[in-house]
Amino acid sequence: MSFQLPPSALTPTRDDSLRSGSISFNTGVGPTSQSHPIQIPPTRSPSTSASSYRTPRLSPGSSGGGGGMNGLAMSSMPPLSLPEAFLEEQSDYSEYYSDVGIQRQHQHQHQHQRQFQHTTPIFTNNSMYRHQTMDYPSTGPLSHQVQHRGESMFLPSPRLSPTTSPLTGDFPALSLDESVSTRESLGSQFNTEAILARPEAYYQGHPQAPIESFLMPSQEQYPPDSVILYGGSAALSENSIFRKDSKEYLLLTNSTLLRYKTMEKAAKIFGNQSIWSSTSGHQLLTPQQTGQITKDHRVLSLNSIVGVHSFQAAGSDAQIHVEYLVSISSQPASMYFTPPSDQVDAWLEQLKQGCNYHAPQAGVIPKGSRQRQWVLDRLRDDHIALPQSVAENDPTALTSGGMWRAHFMSQKIKGVPILDNNSSESKVHLEGKTIVIAVGKSFIHILPHNLGNGSAKDDMKDERMILQYPLLTTKAILYREKDDTFSLVFGTTLRQRRVVMTFASARAREIIIAIRARVESLRWLYPHGRKGIELSLPESISKPIPVPSKEYMPDLGFEDLLRAECYAMSVDRKTYNNVKVDGFTITVGKTGEGPDKRDYSVDEMKCLLRALRFNTTFKEISFNNISFASLQKPKTMKDGTVRYGLRLDKEFYELVMGNPQIRVLDLRNCNLDTSTIGSIGRAIRDGYSAGLRLEYLDLFGNNASDGADVMTLAKGIVKHAGTLHGMDVGNCQITGDGINQLMHAFVANPDVASHTLETFSIQGNEESKVNSFILDMFLKHSMRLQHLNISGLPSWSKSPILMGETLANCGGSLTSLDLSGMAIHSSSLEQILSWISSSSFQHMELLKFEGCGLDGVQLASILEAVGQSRNAKVEVHAGRNLLSGGNDLPEALVNTLANGDGFTSLNLRQTCWSEQALRQLFVSVGQNWSIKRLDLSAVSLVSNRDPDVETCKLLGQMLSAPSSRLEELNLQGEETPVLTSRMGKNLWRSFHGVGQSRYLTKLNIRRNRLRDEGAHALAEALRVNQSLLWLDMDENDVTLDGFNAILSAFHQGGTDNVPTGSLYYNSTLCYFETPTKDIERQSAMLKESMLETYKTEQETRFLLSNSTGKDSREWKERLAQIIRTRNQSSESIARLDRSIKGIAAATERNKAAQDAVQRDRERRRDREMDRERDRDSQY
Repeated sequence: MSFQLPPSALTPTRDDSLRSGSISFNTGVGPTSQSHPIQIPPTRSPSTSASSYRTPRLSPGSSGGGGGMNGLAMSSMPPLSLPEAFLEEQSDYSEYYSDVGIQRQHQHQHQHQRQFQHTTPIFTNNSMYRHQTMDYPSTGPLSHQVQHRGESMFLPSPRLSPTTSPLTGDFPALSLDESVSTRESLGSQFNTEAILARPEAYYQGHPQAPIESFLMPSQEQYPPDSVILYGGSAALSENSIFRKDSKEYLLLTNSTLLRYKTMEKAAKIFGNQSIWSSTSGHQLLTPQQTGQITKDHRVLSLNSIVGVHSFQAAGSDAQIHVEYLVSISSQPASMYFTPPSDQVDAWLEQLKQGCNYHAPQAGVIPKGSRQRQWVLDRLRDDHIALPQSVAENDPTALTSGGMWRAHFMSQKIKGVPILDNNSSESKVHLEGKTIVIAVGKSFIHILPHNLGNGSAKDDMKDERMILQYPLLTTKAILYREKDDTFSLVFGTTLRQRRVVMTFASARAREIIIAIRARVESLRWLYPHGRKGIELSLPESISKPIPVPSKEYMPDLGFEDLLRAECYAMSVDRKTYNNVKVDGFTITVGKTGEGPDKRDYSVDEMKCLLRALRFNTTFKEISFNNISFASLQKPKTMKDGTVRYGLRLDKEFYELVMGNPQIRVLDLRNCNLDTSTIGSIGRAIRDGYSAGLRLEYLDLFGNNASDGADVMTLAKGIVKHAGTLHGMDVGNCQITGDGINQLMHAFVANPDVASHTLETFSIQGNEESKVNSFILDMFLKHSMRLQHLNISGLPSWSKSPILMGETLANCGGSLTSLDLSGMAIHSSSLEQILSWISSSSFQHMELLKFEGCGLDGVQLASILEAVGQSRNAKVEVHAGRNLLSGGNDLPEALVNTLANGDGFTSLNLRQTCWSEQALRQLFVSVGQNWSIKRLDLSAVSLVSNRDPDVETCKLLGQMLSAPSSRLEELNLQGEETPVLTSRMGKNLWRSFHGVGQSRYLTKLNIRRNRLRDEGAHALAEALRVNQSLLWLDMDENDVTLDGFNAILSAFHQGGTDNVPTGSLYYNSTLCYFETPTKDIERQSAMLKESMLETYKTEQETRFLLSNSTGKDSREWKERLAQIIRTRNQSSESIARLDRSIKGIAAATERNKAAQDAVQRDRERRRDREMDRERDRDSQY
């Protein structure tokens, strides 16, 4: 593919008549001369009859009729608005706001009319979400006036991409600004609610045809040497192709540079010499005049020119350098001449115009050439994508890249202080030579001119001189329009250096536009002016460049941009293998695999955030458990330079502001500082007017200690009180009235009668001062609140924490309430009991009072109230409370546990008991008919030892009691350097109750150190148990013998390793958690034993080789024993693996059998229902 440019983008002409229409020339000399027009046919598109392109997607409900552009309802977003005061405050982002279409309030709007030439669109009758095709015949233009506002409306939206119609006229009349203005004028017809109502799949879109690119002008209707563009005398310098110290007369035609000794000799052939040095008109030559041009008069062909540039040494006149090709395979030659000072600019202008307008091959690598194919084949692995099989005159997207010739003038490196100078020159092999610039998919390649034309040996030699710069390292493009020289500024990560390369090329504009197009095709969602390149260009080539629509891409180019950013920052793309994209959700995981996972470095995170910026694909962004703490700190390098960390406040501000589609932002445990939290609050406040509607914000585990930042966050919440469904600011080190400000924010919006919050968590902010009245007011407006977590807050006064009436009126939807870690006084307990007795408690599913200082009597009153409410769904968590006080259980709690009816789930984890109180607990629960779930994980005794044998036997009796309906039991232990909390090694004494239990389906005995003795007892219990479905027994120091015993329980008569005479075997256990820790521990021990055996074996072999007689026989026997021991260890590892796989296979067998039984029951039920329907139909 190739691309072409419009005349105004390539030819700096001052008169449109030079492009189409008429060209005038003078018939005489002097001011009385008369101008006669000569008609020139206008430049035509390669298309002969009609051209077609795909329009932006039509909005739902658009019809196929209508005339002109009024028939379109463009898929654009409505104009955005921000307060004037805010825009003045955020001056750093003012350019961004103007680029993304955010308008100042009360800004004066004016109308601007522009004529567009096109025909009546003809729409195809497709689905409302498909693209419509618009055909433009070559005849029958229809004038259509478009009104638009003055401000820019470039919107980074997945529904909108910059598009233009096929360019057939002047470049300024077909700029993107007008296309954007057209969309803006139609934006008033667009319904914002329709955007939100569109299906999810709409944002993925469908492929669009590439946008018609800029057409490069051509004047092929003029025969060679048929137009004289310019002429004048030139003072010749040394090393030129002319005679030394001589002057000659030069004539520039539309194809050749000619030379004559004097102007008079040229006039004898061509006449009209007075206009040769004038830009007012060009002379057309007759065939007779053209035929008089001989070979000796031809200096060079315009198609052979590589670049033209001027040079002026101190104290001398300006000199024009022309770099041109003698042949493709040889190094190009140079030509120098010095015209009069008043003609230098005119010569440069006409030479440039001649190359761009009349010499389509100047500076271009011809298609089909060996060199072009070599570059394509060799650099394809370097992510270069160049057009290959496209006709020369076909317009194509600029983003395909390209290849051009240029003259490498100089290279400078800035940023390295040398002798108190801020810039230095660094000579490279290609400097001062003609080179090839290849703009690829992700890189800019600078290659030797003859690369690919010589022998393979020469190619390999020149290949080492290739310069390669990632596209996104391009920091600036500077263009000297006077002589087509331009500079590319590349950034580096080393000492913040910048490499400035200056080139001269006849195709300078094409190269610049191609580089811009490739960068903008990667950052196509970035607002214009935020593409990352500083432009010093004329207006004609600094306007937005149309790029192909990427709506068909599920991630809107995120993957391509991330890869390009990795090249620019020298980061391995594999670093982001744990970044998962699932539809509209992106989840960032730690980099690395397995235990080697780590947080991201500064450059790695910068790449990721740059790729996410302005990307409107993702509605859910999660950085859960990604630490940013080290990314904000400056780092001193080995050379003494300081590399500053990321400005996370600005990064997250742009992340939120650049994507108004964000609905969920998960920053849990990210260690963000307080300024970043404030910046996020400012972004969600400012982004509301840009269309942001945040639904869930998780800031748990970050630092929000600054009151001003919390206030800013609260101001943002005010805007989103009607959209936020969930918010977690737990453990954020919020101090003072910060929590009060956040709660008040949800009721401070006068436009929101009741906020939409469903989940609210403020736990763990120990330095905050929560006001009970503000909490009460917040809850009264919480009509949808389902989950409330206020655990770990500082001690409250003796006034009630929560009012029972308030909880009862809290919308009736509260399902989870966490009061853990808060001292509950009697007045607060009365209010809670009153609420439990109300009808609104029927929706509750979780009630937590862990670590609240409750005694046994208070817990009994809560359990009794829960039982009377008849809410069988609620789980009561009362762990970390001293229920026995080191003595017997209170009689009230014993009676409630034994006779209570209604509560079904009780969590008493991390509780401390006396031996007698624990026994009373087991006896009482064994008499309860309603408890189905009991959590006694990490329990401990006051004596700081494991429960004795008698206590464990009572646990077994609790499980096998006739009245027990216990289905789930959690006895997981916990080990810390300070305290060991577990049932301990005597727990296996209770396993006889597991075997006799009729209802137990889930058992967790993890981390109790049962060893093989406990495993054998558990195997016997599993053999006779017919109810257990799920078992976790890891971290119990079980070895191969214990796992063999477990395996034997699944087979009638046991196994070869553990035979038994019992005819029973387990057929119900379907889920056996793999004992990973025990396997690792046992394997490590066996491998360590093998290593020690190997060392002993080597020593024994050495002694055996140096001994004789009786000693030799003894060492040989010892060596045989060592080898047997090592082989036994190796075999033990294999047998352990077979045992675990055997247990897994047995549980899979049980699961398959139970699934078959379930399917059979369903079939029987279906048949019975069919019979009932048949009987009913008969009557």
